Amino acid sequence: MFDIQFANKEYLYGLIAVPVLAALFLLYLAKRKRDMQKIGNSAILRPLMPEYSKARPIIRFALLIVALAFVIIAAARPRMGSKLSEVKTQGSEIMILLDISNSMRATDMYPNRLENTKNAISNLVKKLSGDKIGLVIFAGTAFVQVPLTSDLQATDIFVQSVSCDMISEQGTALGEAINLGARSFSTESETSKAMILITDGENHEANPDPIAAAKNALDKGIVTFTIGMGSPRGTTIPKSDGSSEMMRDKDGNIVITKLDEKSLIEIANAGGGSYAMATNGDSGLKAIYEQIGKMKKGDILSYSEYDEKYAVPTILALVFFIAACFTLQRKNRWINKLGIFD
Repeated sequence: MFDIQFANKEYLYGLIAVPVLAALFLLYLAKRKRDMQKIGNSAILRPLMPEYSKARPIIRFALLIVALAFVIIAAARPRMGSKLSEVKTQGSEIMILLDISNSMRATDMYPNRLENTKNAISNLVKKLSGDKIGLVIFAGTAFVQVPLTSDLQATDIFVQSVSCDMISEQGTALGEAINLGARSFSTESETSKAMILITDGENHEANPDPIAAAKNALDKGIVTFTIGMGSPRGTTIPKSDGSSEMMRDKDGNIVITKLDEKSLIEIANAGGGSYAMATNGDSGLKAIYEQIGKMKKGDILSYSEYDEKYAVPTILALVFFIAACFTLQRKNRWINKLGIFD
């Protein structure tokens, strides 16, 4: 049984145009028939139009619509899992360290800090080309959510599934996240390596020290960039139950979360990178990725498990389009007597 998949599934929605165009064409034919009947009886008019053909316009339209369908299928990149090949590209290795502590529920960014960040990461992932990307999530402890990979679609799916409920141990272990991210890079690759730490900067775990962790990572050739989420003025944190209540500490006081820019600037300086403050209009990821793009590129090895089949529908689309071009709206005089396509 054939296992056909599509790399760009969203393009298949274009196939909706096929029945829509077919319906519009049928309406056009019905209108044209009514207009002809207003002129006179078809039995009388037909001898006056010896080159007129009912079938040819329909056949030509059918050929064009089939060609369009194959173009859409080709754009969706059909592929089959029957081929394993090694692909070598020039790129960088990028590990994103994403804070998912409760403070990332704060709504000083729309719709909240975490969702805003996930959307920004998703937009970045869609623009990557030739790079490997990975994801570390952290709160009171850190985990590798996505190891370094060139499968950007899978990465995007995992990014969208991240929530503040994935780590029960609360806190903001910046140092542990940086150390784990640094250990997650390939050791044999000579390409540029970068970590992007995305957090509000409130470090609740003094050990390991995030500044020392960034310095150690730089000694290994890994540059650390930081992005600050939220407002330095501070804001409240909604509860996870969806109510209008705000989170409180053990003494009953409302918890206020503030962006600690000073710490994030120090971490970036120690890691050889730079700091950017995120806003609703600018996540800071674009500017940092541009800086990473200026770093040394190296060979990125990835493996394709699919045999691309887009050439087949492309050729078929071309065949049907050429056939439509050679199908005239009227009969050819030299075959009129054959009665073909009357």
